[in-house]
Amino acid sequence: MHSWALLRLNPQLQSRYIDHVAEYAPDVETYYPRYEKMTRPHGKRQPIVVVRPVYPGYIFANLDLDGRCVHLLISLPVKARFIRLEFGGGISPIPDRVIQEIRRLESLHMLVREVHRISPYQPGVKVRIHMPIADISAIVIALLHNKRVKVDSALGIMNVPQHQVSLV
Repeated sequence: MHSWALLRLNPQLQSRYIDHVAEYAPDVETYYPRYEKMTRPHGKRQPIVVVRPVYPGYIFANLDLDGRCVHLLISLPVKARFIRLEFGGGISPIPDRVIQEIRRLESLHMLVREVHRISPYQPGVKVRIHMPIADISAIVIALLHNKRVKVDSALGIMNVPQHQVSLV
């Protein structure tokens, strides 16, 4: 009887492992949920969409847990290990309803929700810089690497750590 099981492997070799399983064990169904992420590579002007695994380094496999495929899956050129819930116990099967729900949420794009935080320190915003002697009013010129804020104040243009800056 076929059941779903979970394998752990090197996250960077996930797609290569799927190719090996398709070649050496074509009767084993493999699955790992993915999502689309919008990213802008260094040096590129336009953002691109890349497909990323939801659970990097983990693959679901539908196979006979008592058959020869178990040994075959852990002896492929890309090394993988079955996840066991108990130390020294057998391979832990995953109920079909869990896989169906993951697939349903993946098809609705609800498995991963990306949150894009926008810094409140945009150019032109008035801020207060907290200095050891006194607080200084300033205007934001730029946000530097999400850690420092370039501001224009009565003391001139300064790069200030973000934790010393607050909105007016």
